[in-house]
Amino acid sequence: DTIDEYSKRVQALCGRLLKAMSISLGLREDFLKDAFGGEVSACLRVNYYPKCPQPDLTLALSSHSDPGGMTVLLADDKVKGLQVRKDDKWVTIAPYPHSFIVNVGDQIQ
Repeated sequence: DTIDEYSKRVQALCGRLLKAMSISLGLREDFLKDAFGGEVSACLRVNYYPKCPQPDLTLALSSHSDPGGMTVLLADDKVKGLQVRKDDKWVTIAPYPHSFIVNVGDQIQ
């Protein structure tokens, strides 16, 4: 029940963000939503990364972009794992407690 409610609320947030992005781009408010088929859909992925006793042996995700429309990330404020590419350098993003990180994906970009 908790995951279902969380998913519904994040999906609603994505709908509001799509509307705000459309308006800010000077488009009609449902433009981006309509470009994705007229509805907002979501996929929930949960990752757990336990502390590794030998971090030098770990493999991270290779550099990539987010292929979808947007990614809403609820990061753990104690784990700094997200990096973005800025000025040809990787910059670690410090999670802010109780907040989401929203990445614009390839399809919207």
